[in-house]
Amino acid sequence: MEPKSILVFGAHPDDLEIGMGGTIAKLSSMGYNVQPIIATLPNFVKSDTKEGRKSESMISAKVMGCESPIFLDLSPQEMVFGRNLVTLIDSLITKNKPDSVFTQWYGDSHQDHQILTKSVISACRDQDNIFMYETTIPGGITENSFRPQLFVNISETIEIKKNALECFQSQFVRCGEIWVPAILGRCSFRGYQINSKYAEAFEVIKVTKW
Repeated sequence: MEPKSILVFGAHPDDLEIGMGGTIAKLSSMGYNVQPIIATLPNFVKSDTKEGRKSESMISAKVMGCESPIFLDLSPQEMVFGRNLVTLIDSLITKNKPDSVFTQWYGDSHQDHQILTKSVISACRDQDNIFMYETTIPGGITENSFRPQLFVNISETIEIKKNALECFQSQFVRCGEIWVPAILGRCSFRGYQINSKYAEAFEVIKVTKW
């Protein structure tokens, strides 16, 4: 029996690790074939290049025990909600036939996150088990409130999440040394909500059981 496929979408490198790095590691250890898909590659400054971000993501994937990411490498002009992007994502859904799909929360302030998730939801119109993970640190604050509905205990994979985040040295330059401790602090808070040490939280778009 082939392992079940899980697709995890992120607009940028490190989005997946921030939102659900511990869950990716846990699902991978449980035998799921977890495939990260990264939509676009930032290229801000000399210390934050496309090739550098790709390399960081590939190393991080090894740390989490999942597949090497698929890099769509879309330009900012291509990050538009419409038929082209939905069709591209639809082709990935059709090819991989995932048991579950994870994408980022559409309520934060980054337009790329909003556009990607809207496109994923459209492409997954016939897909069961769709979830949104929690981003973004730092920033991302809007008038919307993240509504945690699914919690995953990641107490046994929190160190893997930490190590995966530390693969993104480019982000320490941009976000500062408190970046990783802040992310882990949120995992501690989510863990406290379910009487565990660490957890990650998700909003449910659609889930089928029994």
